[in-house]
Amino acid sequence: MVTEGARVAVPVAPHFEIDDPDIGRIEARGLLIARRFGALHVYANVCRHIPLSLDLGDGEVAALEPDAFLCHHHGARYRVRDGRCLSGPCEGESLVPLEHELEGGELVVVLPGT
Repeated sequence: MVTEGARVAVPVAPHFEIDDPDIGRIEARGLLIARRFGALHVYANVCRHIPLSLDLGDGEVAALEPDAFLCHHHGARYRVRDGRCLSGPCEGESLVPLEHELEGGELVVVLPGT
């Protein structure tokens, strides 16, 4: 389980596609998960600038500040609580949130199109 304050990229999720009104159909290759103040936040691991994962394949998405994800390709910083880009080439855009719930202590994520 993701501990309080942790920010992680999860590559083991199956690839899935998202229809984005701004940049078209994109393929996500994993999830971003963070726990803040007891709440879980789950997003598709896709930068809103260019549809690449935020990490460089190493799972590292933590920014220097505790409440942001960092795109290691473009330097965009995304606020954990709502996915909004705070700075970088996609400022004002937001990560794609994913519906999720806890069932028996396990995280279940509803992927688009499923």
